[in-house]
Amino acid sequence: MRISYSALETFKRCPLKFKFGYVDKIKTPKRKEAIFGTLLHSALKILHEPGLMIPTEEEILKYISDNWDAKIYTDEQESALAFAQAIKIMKDYYAKNYPSQFNVVALETLFEAPIQIGQDLHLITGKIDRIDKTPEGLFEVIDYKTSKKMPSQQAVDKDLQLSIYHLGVANRWPSLAKERRPIKVSLYYLRHGEKLSSARTARDLEAITEEAIKSIETIKQAQQAVKFDATPNPLCDWCEYQRLCPFFKHKFKEVKLFFNDQDVKALIGEYTKLKDEVDERDKRLSAIKADLSKFMDQEGMERLFGEDGYITRSAIQRFKYDSETLRTILEPLGRWQDVLKVDDMKLKKVAKELPPDKRAKIAEARQVDKEYKTLALKKTTKKK
Repeated sequence: MRISYSALETFKRCPLKFKFGYVDKIKTPKRKEAIFGTLLHSALKILHEPGLMIPTEEEILKYISDNWDAKIYTDEQESALAFAQAIKIMKDYYAKNYPSQFNVVALETLFEAPIQIGQDLHLITGKIDRIDKTPEGLFEVIDYKTSKKMPSQQAVDKDLQLSIYHLGVANRWPSLAKERRPIKVSLYYLRHGEKLSSARTARDLEAITEEAIKSIETIKQAQQAVKFDATPNPLCDWCEYQRLCPFFKHKFKEVKLFFNDQDVKALIGEYTKLKDEVDERDKRLSAIKADLSKFMDQEGMERLFGEDGYITRSAIQRFKYDSETLRTILEPLGRWQDVLKVDDMKLKKVAKELPPDKRAKIAEARQVDKEYKTLALKKTTKKK
């Protein structure tokens, strides 16, 4: 299998989006955020191009201005704000990162990270924004980010993309691994003017290879079964396939079932109202239970009488058993396995403390026991 890093990451986040984009190859217009980022990446490539005269700040800003596409924005005000932001980002970057400070080895270079699974060789592919050689002789991978939020250092240390980039660089220049020369991996957050750097140990790379193997095998299974589940996640609001997604297409289409779209909206309104009432009643009921139980404790009572009936307090006991004693009783009868059951919550707690390869093996051992659907309400904020 030959698969890009972005496809791998898309599948992990939402298999259905992976299907739309990489199996069905459904083309969608680029979002304005992506166009904004592409323009800045292009300007930075011109700025750092080896062997060329270093452009002035004015030339870089003119490049931004000449290639600005105002039509992708809702109105002139939105375009003006985004343009001002792009100019500020490039000015700040130019002042802090004058090109002569860096020894750029490669720009927007393609890479392949080989992953061996049995007899099969799989390639994870991608493009690295920039590779520098530092004064200390290290190779540094730099990936530009235009996102508004900057992650923690811990998140950068575990970032899958940077780990794959490390594997790609090591494959491009095998002598780095042979000579055990460390590779530095960095994310440069353009809006903040901050570079967050990290490194990967041999154990990190083993774990990431195991994770990649698991992902590739999961993708192959999904392709064979033609089963790509929609998975809601924090990036859904920016997904270009909402009109096709079972979680969002109701926003865009009239649903023709047993009732029309207006009926659906009325039902949602009633559901929301009743849910609020139930939540309030549950809170009040919990408070009443607590008050009555407190009164019973004070008065030494276990039953209270009212005009509409009475309330009895009962002790509910949950038992635990000595497992070895039970085993000696049940195993000879062939019933020991019948009472053994893995506690999912306890297993998740234990798994967090295990090495990545062990967590991966536990995940592989999962099987769907039961599946059912529930309704979950999320209120939308009404615009004033």
